[in-house]
Amino acid sequence: MAKLVIKVEGSPAEVIDLKYGVNRIGRSSRNDLQIDHNSISRFHAEIEVNEKWMFVRDMDSANGVFVNEEQVVESSLESGQVLRLGDISMEVQDAPVAKSWRELVACQNHFETVATMVCKQCRRKFCAACVHILRRAGGRILRLCPVCSGHCEPISDGNQKAPSGLGNLVRRLLRKPGKPAPPNPYYD
Repeated sequence: MAKLVIKVEGSPAEVIDLKYGVNRIGRSSRNDLQIDHNSISRFHAEIEVNEKWMFVRDMDSANGVFVNEEQVVESSLESGQVLRLGDISMEVQDAPVAKSWRELVACQNHFETVATMVCKQCRRKFCAACVHILRRAGGRILRLCPVCSGHCEPISDGNQKAPSGLGNLVRRLLRKPGKPAPPNPYYD
């Protein structure tokens, strides 16, 4: 299981086990992982973990997200890298690794970037930089598709049941009218 190891001078290392799916990190108690430090935003970042990859997304934090001291909006995480949120540094351990690049899907707009979000309406796949984030009262975050403004969610790890034929038919009938998307060789 993927872990983050927080090393603060003068105190023992703290190990945080990450669950599969989205792990929200921030100062607010509404996060999955609460870090009470003044350099951490209320909703600072998300770390998504599944069997094939581990990604971090900046949730429009005030002090940024850094991987190996390089500021990122979204980045894959690998074992041994140092993730820094505000002034808090953490070492990534036991990060999952894709067996091959064929298991990963490219972003609809950035073919060199791995897609981590899928639109529930049009089914297009995007990286976090493409998805529009809308923060609502109470800390609720909406992720909207840049094409159809549908709700986006993290790409599942493949263990979920595929929608039935009837579900696909209903989805096609309820899709917003518009010009069909051109075929994309990187879209599965």
